[in-house]
Amino acid sequence: MKNASKKCYREGKLHMGTITISTENRETYSAISNFFIDYYMTEANGEFVKVYLYLVRLLNSNRQVTVAQIADHFNLTEKDICRAIRYWIKQGVLRLEYTENKVLTGITLLPLSAKNASAEDQTLLSMLGVFDETAPKADVTPATLPVSETSDASTDEEIEEIKKAITVPKKKTYKASFIEDKQQDEDFGNLLYQTEIYFGKPLTQSDINSLLYIYSELCFSPDLLEYLVEYCVSIGKKSCRYIEAVAIDWYKAGITTAEDAKVASKNYNSIYVTVLKQLGIPRRVPTPTETSFIDTWYNTYSFNKNIIIEACKRAVTANPHAANFNYVNGILESWHKQNVHKLSDIEELDRKWAAEKKKKQVSGRNGMNNQFNQYQSSTNETVVSEFENLFLQETNQ
Repeated sequence: MKNASKKCYREGKLHMGTITISTENRETYSAISNFFIDYYMTEANGEFVKVYLYLVRLLNSNRQVTVAQIADHFNLTEKDICRAIRYWIKQGVLRLEYTENKVLTGITLLPLSAKNASAEDQTLLSMLGVFDETAPKADVTPATLPVSETSDASTDEEIEEIKKAITVPKKKTYKASFIEDKQQDEDFGNLLYQTEIYFGKPLTQSDINSLLYIYSELCFSPDLLEYLVEYCVSIGKKSCRYIEAVAIDWYKAGITTAEDAKVASKNYNSIYVTVLKQLGIPRRVPTPTETSFIDTWYNTYSFNKNIIIEACKRAVTANPHAANFNYVNGILESWHKQNVHKLSDIEELDRKWAAEKKKKQVSGRNGMNNQFNQYQSSTNETVVSEFENLFLQETNQ
């Protein structure tokens, strides 16, 4: 029997009956939703999973915590913790809680539900005896983890980054020895080689620095960085400066996997088609000049599709037969200078413009009335003066 067991172990086929999991100590335990284990944990970065598990642990401790304290626990940076929290917010696992004055007070762990599992996941779930778990109820009751209000200044800044967007790490000046070491990294070395193949020429030192910045500072995984290069080349952008700009945009958007990037790039490509359609241009591919305009609106100004569409509609309304990119660019450039971020900001600008216009109209009418009164008064005085002169002339004769 022992020989059979050893054989099964060597072949990786350890057969056994049912087993029982137990503990010798009277320890406390945290309840983790099976939905989290079966569906959410499988695609997440390991550091992100650790942060979520720790938040669940803190939930049972009923004490306040700061971002800095969580970072210290894992020996990570506060930005790493913020990035993990932002990821779970995007996945619908967490929600931030604020006061009416927009002060962050807590992190709520949300109820989880089953996702559409891949074939591989379904195989694993079936082995565990889980079939079609689609019930919307969660295993864990949603609760809020308090955030300390007595955190230090740096933590407050990181919390602001969670509310807005994480600050993009600054690009460093890398030493030659550091670059050489990174080039020995198999993943990064392969990426450099593939990029040279895509570009059809050797990479410059500036190119290598851009890719190294994305790899080391933005912490793109090899798969994500490889897809980034492929995507940019596919749209005709064989420039590491352009690749770096897109990487920063993806970083701000919380994109951490190649799958997320594929969804984002699909939406980005659709904006080209949408703009052409809104302006009545019967083409599916924009010219380089048009592409440059859209890139500026989407990447530099960070306008979403709804705002760009609104600008196109206004351009067409103002000039139905000759709406063009320059006109739309003028609108969006103006909105960018006025810090427009969402459609409600545009509505507020419209209200202010209408109020200002009404004020000028009222002021104009009052001015015209004053001029008329002055003219009427002046005319009457002239008539009286002329009448008096005629009267005097008549009486003196």
